[in-house]
Amino acid sequence: MSSDPLSQFRKEPVTKTTSLTTGNSTGKRPYAAYDTSGKLCPYMEFRCVTQSSQSPQSRFFMASVFSTDFDDGFTLLYSFIVVEVRGKNLKDVRRAIQQGRCEFIQEYHENEFLPPRKGEPVIESVKFITGDKLDDILATHKVG
Repeated sequence: MSSDPLSQFRKEPVTKTTSLTTGNSTGKRPYAAYDTSGKLCPYMEFRCVTQSSQSPQSRFFMASVFSTDFDDGFTLLYSFIVVEVRGKNLKDVRRAIQQGRCEFIQEYHENEFLPPRKGEPVIESVKFITGDKLDDILATHKVG
């Protein structure tokens, strides 16, 4: 029996993992750029590393702006915020968001996560735009 009667209720420590490339133990977690469960989600979480995360309701999502030739970024237009997402291999991420089947996207940071596999989606940055700049963007895209 444990000498700490509350030990069962305490948060588990970070599990050490072994890096596939170096064999060293680290406290880093595996990286997932986005939710791949495919279930409908009423909120979309933008999980950020160097700024506050946000979670707007999906019902405020209006449109996405992207290039069909490149999978390195897209812009999401909400009624009150614009979200610019940059990275690599983002086509599947964008499609999941457009279908309302993505609960979160998550920025990659080398201090937090194990390196993603080659060819996997990686979100390098998330930028939130509000205020006067938001009005300019919405006017440009004739939304609202």
